[in-house]
Amino acid sequence: FSAQGFANPAGIYEEGLFAKRAMESARKTIADFIGAKSPEIIFTSSATESNNLAILGIARANKKFGKHLITTSAEHASVLNVFKQLEEEEGFKVSYVPVDEFGMVSADQVMSAIKPDTILVSVIFASNEIGTISPIGPIGRMIGELKNRNGLPYFHTDAAQAAPHIKINVNDLEIDLMSFSASKMYGPKGAAALYVKHGVNISSIIFGGSQENNMRAGTQDVYGIIGFAKAVEITGAEAVEEDR
Repeated sequence: FSAQGFANPAGIYEEGLFAKRAMESARKTIADFIGAKSPEIIFTSSATESNNLAILGIARANKKFGKHLITTSAEHASVLNVFKQLEEEEGFKVSYVPVDEFGMVSADQVMSAIKPDTILVSVIFASNEIGTISPIGPIGRMIGELKNRNGLPYFHTDAAQAAPHIKINVNDLEIDLMSFSASKMYGPKGAAALYVKHGVNISSIIFGGSQENNMRAGTQDVYGIIGFAKAVEITGAEAVEEDR
């Protein structure tokens, strides 16, 4: 692969087509890892970028339906700081659900914060600080029962710390968007993904070419993506089942 992998996967010449085939094979491996379909995987540079894309992209694309957002007080900075930006600069209202002394948030707490104009709920899957695992399955299923005719509110989780250790099926957990990265599973830094369920209304935050289904402009890091897929293969054999 290394002899031809330097090529631009958007190119129509032989080396470019070779790189694209390798990248799409990796995309399928990564999609299968979380029970998704290949077109639902958007490659990014980091879980931070994936979180930014999920939150900003959903908020901006759906603000005509409502400007209320929900997250927890125990999120990673790449989530909390995006919500603060939306509050301070773009007129959104954010409810920060508190966690208990163990860093845990309950599904009932999250549900009680939902309002008619809520368009997004974002709850971290596993804490990057203390490792607490949130009840993502119960939250996802309860949100699923509340969705309106526009499919709102959407449910996002930052699973960067969870994906290397817990077997995740995004459909079983009723997750609409999920951020995860290669670097947390001993893969290459600079390769990550955002799962976006088919039909979710989301806007791009990086503009340019039509890469990643027009969701993330810029030439993809094919080497990093191939490494990401290999890390996923190894991790998939070692991850444990959780009663979710």
